[in-house]
Amino acid sequence: MKNIVCVQMGSEPFLSVYKGINMNVVIAIDRIPCSELSGLYWTGNNKVKVMEGLSWEPVNIKIPASLSITDKDDDKNQLYTATLKFKTCEKLSRMARYAYRATLTDGTKKIIGTDQRPFPVVTITQNMPENVTDNQLDEVTVTWTVNRQIPDIDS
Repeated sequence: MKNIVCVQMGSEPFLSVYKGINMNVVIAIDRIPCSELSGLYWTGNNKVKVMEGLSWEPVNIKIPASLSITDKDDDKNQLYTATLKFKTCEKLSRMARYAYRATLTDGTKKIIGTDQRPFPVVTITQNMPENVTDNQLDEVTVTWTVNRQIPDIDS
């Protein structure tokens, strides 16, 4: 029989490990204005190093969130697209450009955005359902398309 470890975060249970297999579930999201990432540098093809002491702003989310990463060949150029989707009760300000950090159950941290163009595009859908029992959380989609692999944060 396989062991399943269930972790409780707030009121939402989620699977973190299934006997050595990474579930790759997004369990936390933070954001920071892109302008504060000026010290970010690439340490490899898909890893970046960020400066210590940055003040990442945690985003309250309904766990789990989703992150999908696709790559395609567009006219002989390799493009990578990260799509981060989550639900939140916060009213997120869109007055500045933000980069997002997604933390997975295995501890991996992905960064969506840097201090350079192209910046992530954020779409917020506000729900006002006809039933009070239906979802009333804002649905947020962050999309970032670049010509490099979507990087992990090197710790």
